[in-house]
Amino acid sequence: MKRFLILLLLLSCGKGINRAKDFPFNKGYVLVDHNGNKRSLWELQGSVLVVGYIYTHCPDICPLITDNMRKIYHLAAKEGILNKGVLFLSITFDPKRDKPEVLRDYMKIYGIDTASAWLFLTGEEKTIDSLMKDLDIVVDFGPMQISESGDTTYFITHTDRIHVVGRDGKIKAYFKGSEVKAEEVLEIIKREI
Repeated sequence: MKRFLILLLLLSCGKGINRAKDFPFNKGYVLVDHNGNKRSLWELQGSVLVVGYIYTHCPDICPLITDNMRKIYHLAAKEGILNKGVLFLSITFDPKRDKPEVLRDYMKIYGIDTASAWLFLTGEEKTIDSLMKDLDIVVDFGPMQISESGDTTYFITHTDRIHVVGRDGKIKAYFKGSEVKAEEVLEIIKREI
């Protein structure tokens, strides 16, 4: 219980521990997008990235993170800067359940066009776990329950984070994703384009 309380305190803190300075473009990570296409993080280097970390079964902060990213996305579109090398990424840390078709359904719920400048990414469990560690995104799986129908249910305690990554691969800003103001993020994006 004590471990859970300490973890909860760290994760709910606005800034938290932000040790990651560089986005891990050159570590060979290959993920899968919402359309089932393989995506190497290396190929995204040189773009300005707005990156959120979620899982689609999340009952609390992930919907807020996604909604805030959607607000940032719409502001960026309104300002006409999406065509200037700005890309949005939502990376799941629950690849067991968040397959490409689940990510596409999640996008539809939020009214996000699957052909937009916003990728929802999943991958192999080992790859996702390693990527989260490199980015200092804490992910702690709760107890699993199996229903009578055979469905597995569990919740994940995790870092509440949105990163802005510059063209140089450096993480320029950390935000508490569930509470961020879209205008603040947009200002940082504009400085990087």
